[in-house]
Amino acid sequence: MSHMRNLILFATLIFICISTSNASADADDFNLDYDDPANGEASVDPENTIDMAVQIENIVDQPMSFEMKILNDDDLQSSGIDVWWSHNGDTSLTSKSDTIPKVDVSDNSVKSGITVSVEATENAVYGDYDIEIRCKDKDSDTLEEISLSLTVNEKYAVSLQLTDGNEGLGSVDIDNQTTYEIQVNNDGNKQDTFDISANGNDWEAEFNDDELTIDAFSSQIIILTLTTENDVNFGDEDSITITAKSQTDSAVEDSLSLTTIVRVKYGLVFDTASNTNSVSGEPGATVSFNFNLVNKWSESINYEINKKDWYRGTEGNRPDGWSESSGTGTLEGFQETNSARLSITISSGADAGEVVTIIVEAIAIDDQGKGESVLIEVEVRVEGNYNVQLLMPGTNEISVNPEQLVPISSYIKVKNLAKVNDLITVTAEWELGGNDWDLDWPEPISLASNAEKPLFISIKAPEADAGGQATLKIRVESGGDTSKYDEKTIIFRVKTAQDSSGPQTEELGEESDFPVDPIWIVSIVLIIGLGSSAAYLLNQKSKGAFGGSGQQTEDYSDEWAGMEGNSAAVPQMAPPQAPPAAAPPQAPPAAAPPQAPPAAVPPQAPPAAAPPQAPPAAAPPQAPPAAAPPQAPPAAVPPVAPPTPTLLTITVPEGVMAGQQIQIKAPSGQLVNVKVPEGCGPGSQFKIQI
Repeated sequence: MSHMRNLILFATLIFICISTSNASADADDFNLDYDDPANGEASVDPENTIDMAVQIENIVDQPMSFEMKILNDDDLQSSGIDVWWSHNGDTSLTSKSDTIPKVDVSDNSVKSGITVSVEATENAVYGDYDIEIRCKDKDSDTLEEISLSLTVNEKYAVSLQLTDGNEGLGSVDIDNQTTYEIQVNNDGNKQDTFDISANGNDWEAEFNDDELTIDAFSSQIIILTLTTENDVNFGDEDSITITAKSQTDSAVEDSLSLTTIVRVKYGLVFDTASNTNSVSGEPGATVSFNFNLVNKWSESINYEINKKDWYRGTEGNRPDGWSESSGTGTLEGFQETNSARLSITISSGADAGEVVTIIVEAIAIDDQGKGESVLIEVEVRVEGNYNVQLLMPGTNEISVNPEQLVPISSYIKVKNLAKVNDLITVTAEWELGGNDWDLDWPEPISLASNAEKPLFISIKAPEADAGGQATLKIRVESGGDTSKYDEKTIIFRVKTAQDSSGPQTEELGEESDFPVDPIWIVSIVLIIGLGSSAAYLLNQKSKGAFGGSGQQTEDYSDEWAGMEGNSAAVPQMAPPQAPPAAAPPQAPPAAAPPQAPPAAVPPQAPPAAAPPQAPPAAAPPQAPPAAAPPQAPPAAVPPVAPPTPTLLTITVPEGVMAGQQIQIKAPSGQLVNVKVPEGCGPGSQFKIQI
């Protein structure tokens, strides 16, 4: 009986110890109790942190010091919960620790705000937990313990991924199958069941299981099988979307997209990496093209980027001095790169503006063979810092004879100021006048860097513009950069017959040397000039010119033009015969020609009778008689110089136009009627000789 009483007493003591939440050797000294929340209970969501506080009451008349400790922090951490002391009632604690070494509480007072921070990590498992806290008197073994109640709220989440870690790209052969291993993760903190579905696909799709129950923070694997028919082609693809949805919370789901390609053995996708297929560079420079390449096969391949052909302008016109450097590399199955490269070195002698078209091929290769090439077309343009200049070392005003083709290559040049070759375009157009003029200019000129070249431009003025002028604008333009150009103007003054004996702005002749020794020409001109002057003066006198008719006004005739042609025209005139003795001309003694011995002059037909007198404006100019081979007179007869003519410069008055007659007064006092030449207007000048 005694033994039974002892057992009952012992069991009663054990029950009392288990059911009591506070244990103390001397509970009369202090009390450990809840502070915030007052009931010591709280809840937290995963990936959140909360604070819970306790307090110590000192119930004696002297200060006391205590040590505070969290007893089960390791167990909580294994469930995804972190706990630590963050405040000792007086100050915040900077380090995370499960122990506060000393908390001072004055006599008969309460120390509150002794805080425990609680963090539920993303892996905190749903459920209820106790946070066990002990408070021990530092001066004795007296202690008390208390438990804070914590609930981790439930969380539902799911995710999908391929077990091989790739990004959802697969391949399949024609009329065949391919499989995908898909991992379904329950990222929630509570067990959940998920439905598996597929949509968006054209090919047949089948799962080995379409419903899965998965524990918190665990995963399972399902198998998806895709089947192709025999009507698919190389390069065809099919996309499918896999979805896992929670049965507990329908808003919780995740999706995975897969693309399956009918794989192409040695297949490549080939394109330029930039938005343009053209690059530019200077002569001698090396330029590069970057290409996008995609391996359409599921296995690794090597690739080559080569120049298959190139040409300038038309196929077959291959560039000289150009070279290329092929690109190579390796691509894993379905891998893409944008660094496949082909380099081109431009010829150092390439012309500015030159364009070379290049046909580039990409080829996939492995140990078993190679595929067919994929082609793309690109181009390289030759560029430089282009600039051109027109050079005119002399004047821009040139006098020319009518009806004479005049080249001006010695008066104007073009220079290439660029550091590269350039193809320079030349154009010429009349800015003022130039109607019915002949004008020729060259085709585009190829010039090396800093080289210059004459411009072979030629003009010819018509007879009708004698005494007039025209302004020609010449333009040169860079072929490499059409915004670079230069322009010059040249003024051409057309000489009249009177101009040939006076001063000229510029004399132009043919560019070849005269084939006859000039001394012979001078001799012949002197001899023939004596005879022709006498005959011409007699002819004019018979018409009443120079006051021969007894009038005070002298008539100006266009026939004076026959007296002042350029020196090259004189040898073509035959010496005229003197008129019959019955009608001797009244010519000034100084103008009388010498009598040539009969033996020295071959018999000639008498000249035609002089035409009747007419006003100068109505009389057409008479051409000199046809030239005959001149014969030198006997050396014994010295030539007599013709009278010196007077050269007058006439300024056209206001209101007078070309073709009208004006009357002028010579320095001798004579009045002369003058017809204004073609091409002259008010304010312009021309010359006459009397």
